[in-house]
Amino acid sequence: MPTHSILSRLVWQQMLRKTIQSLFQHPEKAQVLMCVTGKSGSGKSTLGRQIRKKGLPGISPRHIAVIDDGVLAVPMLFFFTRRIKSKTRERDDLAPFLPYLRKKKLVVYVNSKPELRLARCDVVLRLQLPEEERQRRLIQRDHDGDERFRRTLNASAEVGIPADHVFDLCLVAAHDRDPQPAAAQPAFTALSWVVNAGPLLANWGTWAADCC
Repeated sequence: MPTHSILSRLVWQQMLRKTIQSLFQHPEKAQVLMCVTGKSGSGKSTLGRQIRKKGLPGISPRHIAVIDDGVLAVPMLFFFTRRIKSKTRERDDLAPFLPYLRKKKLVVYVNSKPELRLARCDVVLRLQLPEEERQRRLIQRDHDGDERFRRTLNASAEVGIPADHVFDLCLVAAHDRDPQPAAAQPAFTALSWVVNAGPLLANWGTWAADCC
């Protein structure tokens, strides 16, 4: 059975770093495969792009490859990026990309259904988002965003790929449903994936329930 944890938005990068480092403790482990998954509009591509550009604590961008929607971005000559495209509905374990992945420590595969292409992975990072926020994002992003939201409203968010570690992460907090008393903990506000300094939650269980 995989380990299953809920990550705080304040420390999620550090927790991923510790998990990835623990995987590298195995002598035969030279590369970690992480899947970023979640419903349409949950922020998968945004997070993948930021990991590709900024890296993770202890892992520089040059040691990371990100494949999003069947496209691998390969930096070239400092300012240019070559895009290697290979989309398929068959399971190939990313075979067309392997020549570009050999020297990478971390391979990130961004897809809502990674099990269609991969037999397994080391880490799954499942992004969670309040449905009203996901709807707003899809409408803002796509001309058919409201239709896409309705189509995926009841879609399963279950992780369908075997993995050693599964993490749930909500980087945009839910808006409170009920008015909060003056002395209550301030509610989170919407923010990008980049971790900003902010008040810590006094009750982790309450945050997890509201957020994810």
